[in-house]
Amino acid sequence: MINTLFCKSTSRYFFFITTFFLLFLTLLNCQKAYALPAFARQTDMACNSCHFQSFPALNSFGRVFKAGGYTLPGSQTRIEGDNRLSLPGILNASVVTKIRYQLDDQVDENRGEIQWPDEAALMVGGRASEKIGFLLELGLGPVPADVDTGTGTLTCTGPATNAAEIQANCTADTGTGAGNTHGTFLSSKFHFKINDEFAIIPFSTDGLGVGYGFELLNTGAQRSQRPIENRKGFSAGQALGTASGSATGIAFIYNTPDWFVNYSHWTPTWGNAQVNIFGGLAHYLRLAYTPNLGGWDTGFGISSISGDVESGATNPGTITYVDSWTIDAQAQGELYEMPFGLYASYGVVPKSSVAEPNHYNSSTTDDESAYGLVGKLSVIPGRTQIYMGYALHDNNAIEITTTTIGLQEMMTQNVKLELFTTSSDSTNPADDYTMLMLFAGF
Repeated sequence: MINTLFCKSTSRYFFFITTFFLLFLTLLNCQKAYALPAFARQTDMACNSCHFQSFPALNSFGRVFKAGGYTLPGSQTRIEGDNRLSLPGILNASVVTKIRYQLDDQVDENRGEIQWPDEAALMVGGRASEKIGFLLELGLGPVPADVDTGTGTLTCTGPATNAAEIQANCTADTGTGAGNTHGTFLSSKFHFKINDEFAIIPFSTDGLGVGYGFELLNTGAQRSQRPIENRKGFSAGQALGTASGSATGIAFIYNTPDWFVNYSHWTPTWGNAQVNIFGGLAHYLRLAYTPNLGGWDTGFGISSISGDVESGATNPGTITYVDSWTIDAQAQGELYEMPFGLYASYGVVPKSSVAEPNHYNSSTTDDESAYGLVGKLSVIPGRTQIYMGYALHDNNAIEITTTTIGLQEMMTQNVKLELFTTSSDSTNPADDYTMLMLFAGF
C-alpha cells in the first residue's frame, strides 16, 4: 500500500511527510475560536453547531437549519412589518476562499502549482422573511476567457463570384481564439417554505449540480457538501459528473426529521436558457432516509436523473438527454469517544444510443459506473482529523482505482488546513498528486 501511494514520486513523499509533522506539531498550539460566516452571524451559533468534524459537512442540526431554508433567527434586530415582512437588521455575508499548493508528476517532481484564489466567493444568504430564505454566491476570482470563434462572415476586397475569386479576395472571420477573462455570478437559490414539510426552491448554479436545489447528506450527492477536498476520490456522483456541473430548475421538497424527497424539474445549463418549463425539462428524483441508529446519525439515499431538454433559439432546438442513478449512505458517530464519519456511494450512467446520446456518457457500447468510500476519524476531537478514501471508476471498460489519505487540522472552527496525497493507476500523471490547502470562511 505504501509503495503504491508514495513511490511514484520521492519529492511528493518527502513533501507530504514533512508537512504532516510540521502541521501536527505547530498547530496543536492554535486556540479554538468561533466562526463568523453569514449563518453564524444570523443565528448566534458557532460553526460546529451545524457541521460534523469540519465544514462544510453537516450534522443533524445543520440538516434542520438547511431544510428550514436558512431562516432560523438569532438575537439580531429584525425589521418587521405588515405582509409578513421579517428581515435581519443587517445583511449577513461571508467570504469563502481556498489557497492551494499542488505537487504532481505532470510537469516536474520538484515544481508545484500555487492555486489562488481557488473557488473564492462572496456568500450572501439567510432569512428573507419568516418563511423565505436565500443563498447567493458571487465568484471573486477571474474565470477562463470566453473563446472567440468568430462568425464566419466573409470580408472581400474584390470580386467574389466563384471559388477562385473568394479564395483570392476574401477573408473569413474565424475569431482570435481568445477573449477577456471575467468574474461571474455562480449560484443562487430561494427557499419558499409552504409549511413545515413542503418547500419550493428555484435554483441555478454553474457547477454544483442539480442537487444544489436541496441536499442534506455529505456523500457527494451535491458537489460542495462533502467531508474531504478530493471529491472524485470518494464520491460516485462526483466521479461520474452526475452530481456536479451546470443546473437550473425548480425543486419541490417534502422533508421530515427522518426523511426527505426532492423532485426537481431542471435543465443541465446555467444562465439564460430558452426552454419549455412546462413539461419540457428533465427530471431529478432524490429520496433519503436519515434515522438515528444506536446513537449514530445515519443516512441512506437513492437518486435518479432522467429525461431530455430542448433548448436554444433555433427551431428545433438542441436536445440534451440525461440518464443516471446513484445510491449512497453515511454514518456519523463516535469510535472510542472520537468522532468518526463513513461515507459510501455507487452510481451508474447508462450508455448512449444513436437516437439518444447520454449527456454523461458518450459511449454507445458500455455503461459507466463508479463507487467510492471514505472514512474520517477525529483523533483530537474538534481539532485534528485523519482520513482514507478509495474510489473505483469504470469508464467505458477502463477501470481506474484511486486511493487518498489525508489530514485536516482545524486552526479555528472557520479555518482549516488540509494535506492529502492521491495515487491512482491512471495513465494521466496529473491524477497522482499531493495538495496542501488552506480553506477559510470569514
